[in-house]
Amino acid sequence: MDIKQYILILYYKKYIWLIFFTLIATLIIDTLRYLGVVRSLGFEYSTYISALLMYTSLAIIAFVAFKTSLYNESSAAKDIFILWLFWNIFNIIRGAFLAGDYWEWKFLLFTSVGFSLITIVFLVGNNLLFARGILNFYLKWVFTFGFLAIPLSLVTNDQLYSRLMIPIGIFILFIPYLQYKWKILIIIVAITSILLVIDFRTNIIKIVFSGLLLFLFYFKNLISQSWVRLAHFVLFFSPIVFFALAAFGSFSLFSELSTKNEYIVTDSQGDEENFTNDTRTFLYEEVMQSMNNTTEWLIGKSASGSYSSQWFYNTGGAMEGKRFRSEVNILNILLYHGIVGVIIYFLLLYRVSYLAIQNSNNILSKMLGIVIASRWMLSFIEEYTQYDLNFFFFWLIMGLVSTAAFRKLNDEEVQSFFKFS
Repeated sequence: MDIKQYILILYYKKYIWLIFFTLIATLIIDTLRYLGVVRSLGFEYSTYISALLMYTSLAIIAFVAFKTSLYNESSAAKDIFILWLFWNIFNIIRGAFLAGDYWEWKFLLFTSVGFSLITIVFLVGNNLLFARGILNFYLKWVFTFGFLAIPLSLVTNDQLYSRLMIPIGIFILFIPYLQYKWKILIIIVAITSILLVIDFRTNIIKIVFSGLLLFLFYFKNLISQSWVRLAHFVLFFSPIVFFALAAFGSFSLFSELSTKNEYIVTDSQGDEENFTNDTRTFLYEEVMQSMNNTTEWLIGKSASGSYSSQWFYNTGGAMEGKRFRSEVNILNILLYHGIVGVIIYFLLLYRVSYLAIQNSNNILSKMLGIVIASRWMLSFIEEYTQYDLNFFFFWLIMGLVSTAAFRKLNDEEVQSFFKFS
């Protein structure tokens, strides 16, 4: 054991409980967020409690990342990540200078800072000890005791349980490497998460997609690496092609799906919803029409930016037609960070997923690389931009697979790595 490894073990033992606090805090934030939409509960101070927990967690994450980053191995994608982090900080500062009213300041301080800086979890994920500890904690405690949230979910917000279990889409990929009891737990949580709220589309997409990716492990001798590379290419470049076709008015995938297909589901309140409804085209139109000049297109409207909405006036988070974020992640990145931000985000996700697929000795890294590529595609459809468990685990996995130490492990070593008691 060299001196760096020794120091990292000491830091892990000293600071892991602080990281567990950030996980619990993020759980509370998500719980308050989805309980808060139930007006009858009257969570008057939930916004301030969430803000306090968010800023405390960000301070802890930044502190631990700073303490350990000097001793972590140099990540091949870290340079692009640092550029992405500084671009976020740059637009937070711009947002403070450009914010002109109460709502812009409120969005900047209570929302924008959180989802901009949660990216620092990437640096925590660079440390294999911390990454393993976080995954172990969530599996053993949150998945195991999360069922206690089901009664609350049934009487308040039917999405609550599924939102708290949102990392399940990642944990499904760990199934081949875990003990039998953890395999069963993950499967039960995944099925329960779907059945409790059948109209939570992105949750179903993530779970089903990860389930299909298990074929990479169980049929690894039959699936060529070239097919994996092709899937990686398609996931990254097909959204760009479809976006270009829609922008030039020749073809809109969302419109085509909504007119040619109909899949009706009934939610827990008995309301029917068409899974293929086009709820995205108008968002693209409104955000892009709100980009007023070359500067805004290039570097965005800053972290306090907004767009004009005809569809939402005083609903959907809009204030008199001014809306600070849409349901589509890539549109929010364009709104706040401009084309430059979109390119940096693309390069970061592409680089990390490429390394995971091309330069790894274990199937798990390849599966996680495909998941990261799928999140780029999903960002054109949804991925609501906020400080939450979804993005916490996304950046954790990004940091984990960007490290050569994890990618060098073979499948037997990965199984030992995930040998949770």
